[in-house]
Amino acid sequence: MGYEEFLEQGETLAEEGLVEEALSRFEQALEAEPDNPEAMEAVGRALLNLGRLEEAEEKFTGAMRLDPEWAAPRMDLAYLAMRRDEPFKIVHYLERAIEADPEFPDAYVELGRYYGLMGEAGLARATFERWTSRYPEDADMLINAGLTLFDAADYEASLEFFDAAVEVADDEQQKSGALTYRANALDMLGRYEEAVAAYETVISENPEWWEAHANLGICHDRNGESEKAEAAFRQGLKDCPGSPEIRDELAAHFLAERKNLKEALTLAEEAVALGRDEVRHLYTLGEARAALEDEEGAAEAYRAVLTLDPEDPEAHLELGLLHERRGDAAKAEEHFVEALKQDPANPRALHSYASLYYAANDLETAEELLTRAAAVDPGYAPALSALASINARKGNHPAALELMEKATEAGETEAGYFLNAPEFASLRNNPTFRDLIARMDKKRRGTG
Repeated sequence: MGYEEFLEQGETLAEEGLVEEALSRFEQALEAEPDNPEAMEAVGRALLNLGRLEEAEEKFTGAMRLDPEWAAPRMDLAYLAMRRDEPFKIVHYLERAIEADPEFPDAYVELGRYYGLMGEAGLARATFERWTSRYPEDADMLINAGLTLFDAADYEASLEFFDAAVEVADDEQQKSGALTYRANALDMLGRYEEAVAAYETVISENPEWWEAHANLGICHDRNGESEKAEAAFRQGLKDCPGSPEIRDELAAHFLAERKNLKEALTLAEEAVALGRDEVRHLYTLGEARAALEDEEGAAEAYRAVLTLDPEDPEAHLELGLLHERRGDAAKAEEHFVEALKQDPANPRALHSYASLYYAANDLETAEELLTRAAAVDPGYAPALSALASINARKGNHPAALELMEKATEAGETEAGYFLNAPEFASLRNNPTFRDLIARMDKKRRGTG
């Protein structure tokens, strides 16, 4: 068997997720042709996928040295830098990839996306325009640019790119996608009626395009039109009966409304059956089971998420909360710690972890965690309310009232908690306390 056969077998094995086996074939290809940059780069990719970063870097650098004008090893080095969280090197190697091959679109896409991820919308736009100024009819690049700027919350700029993509799209799928994304941007810009009309145009032209149905329902929900949202999702199921995504969105709609919970469960189960490897469907299933007080079923759904991604922070958080409710503090802590390893700035995880220390009367550690949560998100009401409780327990009533005020402004509505918690007993006749309780009640009733 020769070089080409080894390389082809390795690529096939890599596509099937058999990375160790792929590495073995790539190494055999490199052994057959030690100075072949393609084989060296393939070995590096396999090593990168196995987390062997130093070895991967050596191979990518070697491939680049063997073929200085090849963009691929520079792209690989950029991906390696992403794994190491080295921003300067990410940009450096992506720019060098563009320099090596100005006609390689993937480098522009990756660099633009990276700038967008970093919140540099202007740099992201400029990167995409370096390509689109030369190829104004590249609808895929225009859509990539629009999606990147949409994710960076630059909705006006994203709309411009989607408008351009609609004009040059040359097939039905491409055009339907561009029109749907354009409608999303209109919705986020507060142009509700235009967004609805845009979604309906897509649906009338391509009723089997499930994304338009799903996003129309989400748009109605976002604008407080619950009945229209449900109708949009149900119409979507008629037009796209095999769509797990629309089932998931309708189930999520019912869960948010706290109605039709049994139907929500059925829809979530169907979504998982149709799209088992989609994490979001498993999350919805877990939420539906929890809403119906099937905690073991909910835990099973979140464990299924961890089977797909053992480090998923939200699944660890949900499992931690379930263990906490069962009184298993040790298991809860284990999952909260795992959640915070992957997402150390998650205010909900910090608040949940703090609750264990609060229950154990370790107020100092609880306060430290809650302070971190409030620093990350100053409008996270649960953390502010918990900090108010800690200060009340310490007898620091002015600070407790100040934090209650902030929690109320952030949307706290659980007046009953403050009325019944023993640490607030001495404040129940305080005028400020009573005013805050009244404001929470108004918010809960929707009159404040």
